[in-house]
Amino acid sequence: MNLHKITSSPFTHLTLQHCLQRIQPTEGLLLTQDATYAVLDKTLYPKLIDLQSVYVLKEDAEARGIVIESGKIQLITYAQFVELSLEYDNVVSW
Repeated sequence: MNLHKITSSPFTHLTLQHCLQRIQPTEGLLLTQDATYAVLDKTLYPKLIDLQSVYVLKEDAEARGIVIESGKIQLITYAQFVELSLEYDNVVSW
């Protein structure tokens, strides 16, 4: 079971789209840095909330003025990210 960690903006890179094509239902997705902007994209947002486990790094979202309105997307702290990385077999950085 993998935790996929995305850092690049969905508006300048295709990294998130490529990840979404490959991610398995039991795997997790963590959006950090500029990848947090994905929750604002009307095309990507429905794909994100269809996934079982989507996390957004709270500090990165707050730094960008992003408010998470869905209960399906979990805001996590850096400490929770460390804990989460131990729950998954691998952390795959894209």
